[in-house]
Amino acid sequence: MTDPDAALLDELRDMWAAHDPPPVGLAATMVAAVATADLDHEWEMLVLVRDSVDQPAAPVRGLASARMLLFTAAEGWSLDAELDDGQVRGQLLDFDGDMGSVEVTLETPAGATWTTRLDEVGFFAIRGQPTGLFRFTVRHAGTVASSRWVEA
Repeated sequence: MTDPDAALLDELRDMWAAHDPPPVGLAATMVAAVATADLDHEWEMLVLVRDSVDQPAAPVRGLASARMLLFTAAEGWSLDAELDDGQVRGQLLDFDGDMGSVEVTLETPAGATWTTRLDEVGFFAIRGQPTGLFRFTVRHAGTVASSRWVEA
């Protein structure tokens, strides 16, 4: 004995397939559309707005070997980072959430990662400095923002 609901659904499926078949690729397009719905809320891009490598050295006393990077996010906050002598230090600026719940990750395409949390005023420090390409990823309450890959 067959289930009457399953038989009815099979009959409807056959009718639609014969008289009005779906366009080729519709299922894949719909899966992609659903998967990317609200993607801008889940995955935001940090935009590099300043890199000290692209600017002339400042006339200051001291070694001045640190590289300064500034990234901004569409939500209005920014990430200021300094790469110097095997350490990356920085601060999250203009962020209105709980600083202690924010995670900052420095990562390379090869899979090396350094992750830390912010202190109560938004500062972070990571032991390790990448060579080659790297990027920053900031995670907070299910929201992820990553920078483009930057050359060390």
